[in-house]
Amino acid sequence: MTNQPDPLDNLPAGDGTPREGLPPAPESVEFDFPLVSERSREDLEAYGLNMVEDYHDFKKEVLSWLATYGKHPEKGQGLAQSTLQSTHYKLEIVFRWLWEDEDAYTTALTPDHADRFIRLLNRSDEMADSSVLHYGKAVQRLFKYQNHIHGTDYDWEPKPELSQATGDERDYLRRTAFKPLYQAALEYNSVKSYHSEMSTEERDRLKTHVSQRLGVPKSEVGPEHFEQANSWKEPSIIAVTLDTGLRPIEVGRASTDWVNLENNELNIPKDESTKNEAHWNCSIKKRTSRVLKRWLEERATYDKYNDRNELWLTKQGSKYSSKSCNYLLSRLVEEGDLPIPDHKDVTWYSIRHGVATYWANHIGPHHAKEQLRHKSVTTTMKYLHSDAETRNDAAEQIW
Repeated sequence: MTNQPDPLDNLPAGDGTPREGLPPAPESVEFDFPLVSERSREDLEAYGLNMVEDYHDFKKEVLSWLATYGKHPEKGQGLAQSTLQSTHYKLEIVFRWLWEDEDAYTTALTPDHADRFIRLLNRSDEMADSSVLHYGKAVQRLFKYQNHIHGTDYDWEPKPELSQATGDERDYLRRTAFKPLYQAALEYNSVKSYHSEMSTEERDRLKTHVSQRLGVPKSEVGPEHFEQANSWKEPSIIAVTLDTGLRPIEVGRASTDWVNLENNELNIPKDESTKNEAHWNCSIKKRTSRVLKRWLEERATYDKYNDRNELWLTKQGSKYSSKSCNYLLSRLVEEGDLPIPDHKDVTWYSIRHGVATYWANHIGPHHAKEQLRHKSVTTTMKYLHSDAETRNDAAEQIW
């Protein structure tokens, strides 16, 4: 098969020069790892020595951009060094597969390629679910680079066949990640005051960000739009979920009638509970009540909530689902500073599992049963783990 032309070649600014309104091209970055692994070099030499140099230049451009903008392009935040290196090595494997799949050298990875690659990983008995997701994240970062620099519009998500999708996840969110997750939610839709001191370049980037967020022409963006760009929706979703372990379907079903600010509770009626067994009165923190109050006040200003009682709706005005909950969580994990080991991945059920684990181990299974809305305490007992935190506490107290 002959080498296929790179579809990016015919797009404007294909040399890495950013399109109008996007962050400037990053300066060259020095890396303490080889940009082309020995295995990739061997494969490339089969196509020609020029391919090795071309791929080296391509990887340098991609990784320089990720190091400068990969975490949050609008805010000029790059990936952490460890994340950058992990992404690099995973992309090496992805591209070696691509060259074999195309029987030619190319750097034009597309969503169709990515889907086939993920399906191949799913069929491997030796590939853990979390590893599949990490390869998917590496590809998403590559597509983010392509979208921002080359003008592609790749809205791609990995589709691993996860055991987590049934709630039987192996990884759960530890308590040490709870506060950082909420902090990430606070920062997710947070924008500086229009009147804050900032450089002309930063103000221009933020105007672009606000314009895209609100669908307002950039030339019309002013102080009131900066204020509108801040939202309490995501912090309220995360705060309530960290208190009560909401399932994705419950995030979608939650209504304003559930909110009991006076008693700091979420009251779920029997006919709306997932198990349809009983009314549930779930405790929430006073801080969560304050966040919910702010969200309810903000919610009342949006037309899409008129004549609807859903507590939260997506940007498109639909109810939250497993997909939209997991997408939100993946963005928060990517943009936040969460203490999650690189080999682990989390889904929305990982939050519920983490909340249930804490309640079962530290508060007691019977309280956990009511807070997590389990039909039987037998279900709750599954969340009793002999974890390091519990053993360390016991060791400190035993004598």
